[in-house]
Amino acid sequence: MKQFLNFSKGQFIRFLLLSAFMFFFYYEGMISLTLFLFFEIILLIQFINVKKYLEMKLLNHYPAYEHLPGWAKWAIIIIAYLLIFMLIKWILINIILEGIFHIPINNEIQELANYSSTK
Repeated sequence: MKQFLNFSKGQFIRFLLLSAFMFFFYYEGMISLTLFLFFEIILLIQFINVKKYLEMKLLNHYPAYEHLPGWAKWAIIIIAYLLIFMLIKWILINIILEGIFHIPINNEIQELANYSSTK
């Protein structure tokens, strides 16, 4: 699993900048602490190199993948990335935050979406 982790300087700087941005929103009272923690966990997930993982573990098992054009490879990777992201997000929200810690994060995400759509 070490080969799929991306702890480069650029990735670390991006994490720090986005974390500071989210902390500013939390400090100004625009988001709650649980939503702040949710976004921080999502930012930590980005340290995993999903493209490399998909190409080495899933897509190299299909020989036809090597002969696809570049746009088709990227389309497959984007679809797989979205599915993996949705799965991790579902596990994080429904099982960990709401199931184990009993934090109503779904309601806060809905309130945030409603708040931004009414502006």
